[in-house]
Amino acid sequence: MNDAPTPRKRSPATPRALPGTTALCLSVAGMCLHFRGGEHIRLAAPIDCYAPFLRASPVDGPCIDTIEMEVIQGDVPRPDLLKPVFDTGDAWELWADDRRCVFRTRIRQDNNQPLWSMTIDRGFNHGRIYCSKDLFVASGKSLLARNIVQYPLDQLLMIHVAAARSAAVLLHAAGGSIDGNGVLFAGQSGAGKSTVSRLLGNGTRFLSDDRIMLRRFGSKLSMYGTPWPGDAGVAINESVPLKAICFLRHADDTSLRPLKPEEILQRLLPVASIPWYESELADNALNLCEFLIEHYPAYELSFRPHANDLSSVLDSFSAAA
Repeated sequence: MNDAPTPRKRSPATPRALPGTTALCLSVAGMCLHFRGGEHIRLAAPIDCYAPFLRASPVDGPCIDTIEMEVIQGDVPRPDLLKPVFDTGDAWELWADDRRCVFRTRIRQDNNQPLWSMTIDRGFNHGRIYCSKDLFVASGKSLLARNIVQYPLDQLLMIHVAAARSAAVLLHAAGGSIDGNGVLFAGQSGAGKSTVSRLLGNGTRFLSDDRIMLRRFGSKLSMYGTPWPGDAGVAINESVPLKAICFLRHADDTSLRPLKPEEILQRLLPVASIPWYESELADNALNLCEFLIEHYPAYELSFRPHANDLSSVLDSFSAAA
């Protein structure tokens, strides 16, 4: 008697789908960052809050300005022949000449080289992202690039493209729609943007609770949600025409006070992402800020952060605006 086990029939092998994709298109306010993997490079999907802002390709949706970025592996190029322009000290640094800009992360490898470097032409149309080996994992014959679409790389691109090509500016602000009209609730960290988005949640549809892209089309401004939410996690890929802007202030009582132009400027500049180190781009962003001040009402919204609701603000705003 043969007690040997009967060999099992093997099912035909099916190829395992590789994670990631050869290209990712991030669309915010009509600006599309098209990230394309170089030879044998695939791109990992970003975290969930980015999902509403991803497109299959730059033409798959209303992209007005497209920026082409190739992701490659290799030694991060040293900008020795370029001029140092700006250094945050902890996040990134910028070097440039007449033809190109080079952004380098301040996050270093063991050999003190940056994890990535981004080279882009002065018109902010196309460029390359050089990634160190530490940003890749092996995936069959391909390499999977991780953490490409994330802060600060994608925000840096958006801020500079907005100023260079798109008559737009990124604001530290929550943004909601009240009866179809967009209202910005602006403030720096800790001002209460996420708190306001929670307290007004039933009467207002918020697009973001931390970052809003403001873009000009002719004589009108529109506000757009972004994939960079705050504590409330609000990130909706929609837009709404701007009606007014409110600057947040903690107080014991709730009030809505109209602001004079000089007061608006003092509050607006600290919450606007303006590339001050590049004069032409800074001028473009400041022109948009000036347009906002001249054509749209602005208020100081004082409120108690631990109040149960801000429903009275909706009535006050409707009456004031």
